Amino acid sequence: MKTTILSILSIFLLAFTCEGDKKENNSSMEKELNQVIEENVLIAEDFKGKLDELLTLEMAAETSGYPASEAKKSPDSEIEKKYNKISISYSWDKTSRTQQIEMMGRKMDAPINDEVTLSWVENSTLDGFKKKYHNLTEAEIEASNQGIDEKTAELNSEGKVTTEQSDMAKSIAKNAMKNFSVEEVSNVGDYAVFVNQKFAGVPTRELKVFYNGLSFTLLVNLSDDSSYNDKKAIALAQKIINEKLN
Repeated sequence: MKTTILSILSIFLLAFTCEGDKKENNSSMEKELNQVIEENVLIAEDFKGKLDELLTLEMAAETSGYPASEAKKSPDSEIEKKYNKISISYSWDKTSRTQQIEMMGRKMDAPINDEVTLSWVENSTLDGFKKKYHNLTEAEIEASNQGIDEKTAELNSEGKVTTEQSDMAKSIAKNAMKNFSVEEVSNVGDYAVFVNQKFAGVPTRELKVFYNGLSFTLLVNLSDDSSYNDKKAIALAQKIINEKLN
């Protein structure tokens, strides 16, 4: 089962991987990234397993407007922290809001909690960040679709996935590209964007921030009003930069 999941995931990741001079680009990016790490004091590894020091309970509670004492923190236990070092989330069961999700072709309304999450704290170059988070061109979409088809055929021929599984993954990946869009945000860090995605019918809108060689992602979902969530996410990003990264 694990092999199947990883194989399907590899198809999904191809949706956002440009073909062409990939090895050369990766080598160049790695060289730039090593230079960033050498020259900057903000090292992603320093925050590994300690993301609750970057986004504290108090900061999340202030953003949400809810009592810190009523927040559910994830990961919280030492066992959870061992397996999840990429995100820290605080949520409150304070709302009757629901979100429509799609599972196996069926749509249903699922309850959601109010949430403030920090994830994917990584070292990056500004150029690398912009290449990762940009609106895909028609040529990039075409190249990715071709790569997905080729990877699907390869996995099928090796018997790693069934035709049904690969078709499902292919559909998810190609639909993800159709629903992927990026909006630049001014005056947040060195560069920032909102990234819109949809997976299994569930839309997400995340704030991706680049600052001094470090990138991080914020998800703020406190209202059905996206502009309200946007303002909260921007204010929180600026707070993290000013209080934790300066």
